[in-house]
Amino acid sequence: MSALPLYVLTAVCTHLVISSGQTLFHYGLGHHRIGGIFYRNHIRFHHAHYAEGHLVSAAHRRNEGNNTPYFLIPTILVAGAMFLVLPVDLFLVVTAASAASFCAHVYLDRQYHTEASSLSRFVWFRRKQQLHFVHHLYANSNFAVIDSFWDRLLGTYQNPNTDVR
Repeated sequence: MSALPLYVLTAVCTHLVISSGQTLFHYGLGHHRIGGIFYRNHIRFHHAHYAEGHLVSAAHRRNEGNNTPYFLIPTILVAGAMFLVLPVDLFLVVTAASAASFCAHVYLDRQYHTEASSLSRFVWFRRKQQLHFVHHLYANSNFAVIDSFWDRLLGTYQNPNTDVR
């Protein structure tokens, strides 16, 4: 029997865990003072640079205020636990899916804020970009970067009423 269905299910579940984690961290740490340095970095850099009237720019800002390094320690701890409890093949699937999900999150966030993104030709991208721009205009909504159904579950989903570009 092929292990492919198990690998696909594992990859999909891993993406959902990573996606929900990113949404919850963004909501809980990036937009509430309890988040400490996560909050300060997110608000002072990302939200200060991409604010109303300036949601896109010709070049993406560099890594100042980047919160990614702070996620390395919990990521390494979880990866170590997964290594101990999963068979090697599933551990590799979880690792690859986690990396792909995280990279997609970072890539899409950058593309949302890039003037003339090559992804703008796709309707799905323009829709997600609008949802993300609503987040920058009303910071208490639309925390998810990839999967907006998390915002519906959190009660933070806000439908864009107009073209916020």
